Amino acid sequence: MPARIGTDDLATDAASQDLADRVAHFVDAGLLDTDNPRLAADHFSALTVLLAYERQPIPATADPEKVRQTMADGVHAFIRAYATR
Repeated sequence: MPARIGTDDLATDAASQDLADRVAHFVDAGLLDTDNPRLAADHFSALTVLLAYERQPIPATADPEKVRQTMADGVHAFIRAYATR
């Protein structure tokens, strides 16, 4: 039986694909190094948005500075992992 796709999956799939397309653009421009832009985009999301939401799960009470720092740290980790050498 095929996996069922929920409405949340449909809502985020287009954004995930857009991010993967941007990563592919940066790969083509020689700024990032990966053979799998979709996986790299997933890593970017995990290191930034997902980690920020994990650490600050209630947006109404999230500390903006902690969210900003989590996002910045995630971007730095992503660049260290995927920057061209």
